[in-house]
Amino acid sequence: MGFAPGRAVVRRYWRGGRISFVSSMVVVADDDRGLRLWQPAGTTFWRLMTPDGRTHHDGTIDELGPMELTPQPWLGGPIMPFHPADGSPWSVWWFFDEHTGDFAGWYVNLEDPFRRWDDGALGGIDTADHALDIRVAPDGSWQWKDEDELADKTGHRDYWDAAGAAQIRHTGEAVVELIEAGKFPFDGTWCDLRPSPSWQVPSDRPAGWDRPRQVG
Repeated sequence: MGFAPGRAVVRRYWRGGRISFVSSMVVVADDDRGLRLWQPAGTTFWRLMTPDGRTHHDGTIDELGPMELTPQPWLGGPIMPFHPADGSPWSVWWFFDEHTGDFAGWYVNLEDPFRRWDDGALGGIDTADHALDIRVAPDGSWQWKDEDELADKTGHRDYWDAAGAAQIRHTGEAVVELIEAGKFPFDGTWCDLRPSPSWQVPSDRPAGWDRPRQVG
């Protein structure tokens, strides 16, 4: 059963048995193509951080030591993350200009296939980040992001082995083929989206945000 449009849900990343990132978003659509969400500009999200401000980009969970979920404002314009219905191990985020609302580019986040959960009062999705990402400009030009992070975390117990890293890279290369061919979701679909004024998210984490990870 899909999520109803307009519903606020929670999007969570996991690592080492812990929630590493959590944000409330609004459902734009949940259909045969997949799940589309909306995060307004300025939304508060929570990410694991050390007391001196380091995040998972700066090292592995075990290397960084004590970390807590810390509130942060989303800087820049709103985003529309899309999770394919076919279980592809990536999401694509549409970025929009914070002042004009115009489409500003795509961001490909390589990650576990999302897992949906619905506890009635609160629903959401769970996934795990794969470090390697792709930035895509509106004209279709693209570049890898965080290649060093993928390499640095390969072989650590909470991440992936060499074979897993190779598969992550292979997945990214398959997405690059779609980008270069101008195929969906990089064909201009949804780039003219304008949000509904009703798309609002709570300022704090809703009750149930910390429920166990959905694995099936």
